[in-house]
Amino acid sequence: MKRNPQISETRLQAFLAEAARAGVDIARVFEGLGFGSDWQDQEVMPELSLIDFFRIEGEVARRLDDLTAHLSERKLTFETGAFVTTQLHHSTTLCDAITSLAKHFNMMHGEHYNTVRVTDRTVSLIIDDGDFPYTMRDDQDMIDFIGECVLIQVYCLLDSLSDGLAERALQRVSVKRTSSKSLPEHLQFWNVPLSLNQTAYELSFDHELAHAPMSKTGEIDLSSEGIYSRVIAYLETHATASEFNSFSARSMDLIRQGVTQQEIVAHRLSLSVATLRRRLESEGTTFRQLVNDHRMSEAVTLLEKGYSVARVSEMLDYSDIRAFNRAFKRWKGETPAKFARRPSPHSEPV
Repeated sequence: MKRNPQISETRLQAFLAEAARAGVDIARVFEGLGFGSDWQDQEVMPELSLIDFFRIEGEVARRLDDLTAHLSERKLTFETGAFVTTQLHHSTTLCDAITSLAKHFNMMHGEHYNTVRVTDRTVSLIIDDGDFPYTMRDDQDMIDFIGECVLIQVYCLLDSLSDGLAERALQRVSVKRTSSKSLPEHLQFWNVPLSLNQTAYELSFDHELAHAPMSKTGEIDLSSEGIYSRVIAYLETHATASEFNSFSARSMDLIRQGVTQQEIVAHRLSLSVATLRRRLESEGTTFRQLVNDHRMSEAVTLLEKGYSVARVSEMLDYSDIRAFNRAFKRWKGETPAKFARRPSPHSEPV
């Protein structure tokens, strides 16, 4: 099993091309996540892990305010993720959680893509995307990849909320990919039998364990980034140290969740402050720079949405508007007021 397998450059580039087509500034996505704005322009792109792919997908989804990251022609608002995780909090068994997940995502999509099948031996979550309105419908490999990633995300969400019960109960995973030759590395994520060439995606759990009382669900992330942040945190907890490849990205995950104290971030990453500082320096950045990059990325997004300079300064916790003006000008070469006067397709009155 690989909890943080590598994703092929071909699949990443196809995803980025679709995001760019939807109007996402990819350089800003990479910069905001701590990868550096020129990350994708390197002659040989660094290997991308599953965790980092979910980071990028989550940031694209946030910038588009679309939980599907523009992989569906029918948009789901980003806050949908927080709504679904909140409903799961009321579950007392794994079967309850699976049923709640299927019900509320069907409600959000307006279609019955998700069903739950209960037998005397298993409880199965079935995801049938045969009629799903993919934006990349002419690229079957990418459709397979998206479906397989959704299955991994669902499993991570269920296992994190059930305190490991889902992992103990999981018996079989089914995917629609037809070829057994050269299986992509991300499918090595699973440590149970994998069935190929199926008509739908399926997670099959032991009936008895699925109906056993579930210990209190883990702390629910009620932020608008609930699903992505929870899945990433789960994968990081279960990956081995050798599978990590970016302390900048891992630090930025926590910064984006509001943890801006270097001591706390170091503790959460099981490092001393000095070691975290050295790791970040080896990746060409500093903790202070990551915090500043996050603040400025957020500032640009909020200004483009039409928020006033004073309101953005307040939302980003600057001591006063003059400090915000100075920081923004250092970063962008112009004042936030001048930047805000630029016409933006995303502008909306506040």
